[in-house]
Amino acid sequence: MRGFPISTVRAMYFRSLSTLFLGLWLVSTVSAGETVWRDFSRNRSIPIKIYVPRSEEKAPVILFSHGIGGSLESCAYLANAWAAQGFVCILVQHPGSDENVWKGKVRILNEFKSAYERNWSSRTRAKDLLFVLNGLEQIVQSHEQFAARMDMDKIGVGGIDLGALAALLLAGQVPPDHGESLYDSRVKAVLALSPPVRTMHISYQEIYQPITAPTLFITGTKDDGIIGSTKAVHRRIPFDAMDQCQRYLITLDGGDHRIYGGRVLSFLGGRDDAKFQWGIIRSSSCFWRAFLQEDPAAAQAMDNSGWASLVGVRASVERRTAPSTLTGSAAFRKIAQPHFSSE
Repeated sequence: MRGFPISTVRAMYFRSLSTLFLGLWLVSTVSAGETVWRDFSRNRSIPIKIYVPRSEEKAPVILFSHGIGGSLESCAYLANAWAAQGFVCILVQHPGSDENVWKGKVRILNEFKSAYERNWSSRTRAKDLLFVLNGLEQIVQSHEQFAARMDMDKIGVGGIDLGALAALLLAGQVPPDHGESLYDSRVKAVLALSPPVRTMHISYQEIYQPITAPTLFITGTKDDGIIGSTKAVHRRIPFDAMDQCQRYLITLDGGDHRIYGGRVLSFLGGRDDAKFQWGIIRSSSCFWRAFLQEDPAAAQAMDNSGWASLVGVRASVERRTAPSTLTGSAAFRKIAQPHFSSE
């Protein structure tokens, strides 16, 4: 098994995991349970929250990474929605860039900036996701009841901002620190909400070219970074630079950097962000169904301009494929012009 040696895992660790999973799957509705997994090789304790679908069928698995200053509650609205549609959803909390960055602090903005700079490469976050993924794999290999419920051949990874970067690193993006690749072939689909973009000494095409898993990007026209330097216009760079995978880009008209975590009201003018969140739920759910559940209806919806109606608010929707023979600028073949849909 990759990531950490079996010798470091305590028997009590697996007993506690088994108890948690069994308790969740005995509940007849979508349910969630929290626990903390210990990565002894890195001396880190990783809080996770597991959402289990009502169906008893074998389910694809989605791992999700919060943005800077977030927690296990940051994207509960997404995990609940995905679990209700037949996915095992696991929210991962990252010590050092979670809610403890700002809780009880006086100079909150400075704390955010410091934490962001410490975690700018998202390598630690990506390793947290790999640790959880390895733990799940070990459980499935060791317990038949879990093997019957989690489909480890259908893994999706997503996140917000630094969490989105961590997900893209697992999909093969060249790490911002130019260190060892964090690519994991188990990742079959990626959801990147407001991905950060950093200038490197190689081209953007070289940075994102290794990614082959289908990827959905969601951003907004006002999605300027609050802490990081990425501006709204930069969020689409990964989508434009990729050339080896199916990828989709949704740009929400008026969406800012705060809409993803689950708050209801914007701090700017009291705007109802629940509308954006419903759009994110619908479009991401369609994406997961198409590429993890292999639902032909979802796949068909994503292949025509009618997919824009799922967003529910005014938005630009673009999609591109990975051409097998085209090169250069021709490789970025747009199979649909941006389509705008309003309520």
